Amino acid sequence: MSHVPRRCHHDQGFFMRPILKSHPRNPGDKTSLSKEECFEEVGFRIHKFSARPRPSDKQRINVICCFSEFGCETVGVIYCIPRIIRDHPSDYRIVVGWAGREYLYRHLADEFWEMNENHMWLREYARAFHHESKNLARVEKALASYGRVVPSSYLGNIAISAKCFDCLFFYNTVYANGRYEKNTCIRCGSKNLLSPIFGDVAYWKPRALRLPRPSEDKLESVKKHLKPRSVGVFARARKCYGRNLQPEFYEGLVSLLRGRGYEPIWLGERESTLACPVPDVVDFSRMDEARDLESTLAIISQCDFTVQFWTASTRLAGLMGVPYLLFESPDQIWGNGQEGIRRNLCDFGKRKLSINHYLNVYRDNASGLKIVEECIGEMESGNYEDHMGLVDSSVVESMKQDNARRVGDI
Repeated sequence: MSHVPRRCHHDQGFFMRPILKSHPRNPGDKTSLSKEECFEEVGFRIHKFSARPRPSDKQRINVICCFSEFGCETVGVIYCIPRIIRDHPSDYRIVVGWAGREYLYRHLADEFWEMNENHMWLREYARAFHHESKNLARVEKALASYGRVVPSSYLGNIAISAKCFDCLFFYNTVYANGRYEKNTCIRCGSKNLLSPIFGDVAYWKPRALRLPRPSEDKLESVKKHLKPRSVGVFARARKCYGRNLQPEFYEGLVSLLRGRGYEPIWLGERESTLACPVPDVVDFSRMDEARDLESTLAIISQCDFTVQFWTASTRLAGLMGVPYLLFESPDQIWGNGQEGIRRNLCDFGKRKLSINHYLNVYRDNASGLKIVEECIGEMESGNYEDHMGLVDSSVVESMKQDNARRVGDI
């Protein structure tokens, strides 16, 4: 797909009344998180993509909120929002979301409203497609002044819910009775259904609206940061869920990659990325250019592969068709998590998965790095089969069997 240029942009904001502070807990280790600070005013930078004028009738404007985690946001970009567009093709579309994400929506929206960068800390309150932020809830409510609001959580409903064309019932089916009831509406009995995205990957993946590739100008402009055999490294540093590895682990990773003839380059958003602990590695995550997602994608497109640990940054490589290596927990792939489904929906290239419990690697960096080297060796020989690392293989096998029974013939 061709590059869609940004037409123009300006700033806009509105005033909000103060709210009570909340005191959430980390959904990972259940530790107490800092209280959510209230703010009274929120500003947006508006990117205008299309030549269509904004309608005066608010009922003809869809305001689509995307305050979700990145791993789910990408599912929304290539599946959920295109489905909304198909249902309302003539509506004017405003997408509202995080700073630095406008490239995701150039081909989908008439406008992208980019939240001010000083509010990026609110990402710690994102949970999959939805969020637990009172500030963001009030933002979504205030946006009703501009059009019909599609809240962030609704994109999650699209992902897990089926639609009956006869009685127009829209209902969660993916985990109903342990499986997706593929053929029958649970309210009227009709078989005239649109399947949920998570419940029918085989149907939806060929219908994905792929992200445009970076422009030739952008591919050329980032070459100054690249060396032969570059490998993109995403070093997770989020408070939410934990699962962050030590700087010492990444020092060992840099040494390992260079020992095999690769040159690492640090990628990611600075709010959620560990600064590179090795001074002579290019840390693109700390550069102003990293605020332009197209530049990050242009770098990834020219890497041999990327490597990451317990993070959904794999989406960037997967969407560009670039190989990646991911360490992930078995529960996220075959248990209560949905990361296995999300990866299948968003991967369009080779990928190597190593199953490891986070604490096992955190407590034994040396063994974790040994597994990284083993996986890279397998990738170099063309072996992209799943790898069992620091886990109990019998427990994982049981989890995989339970998952197969739960999803049936999905």
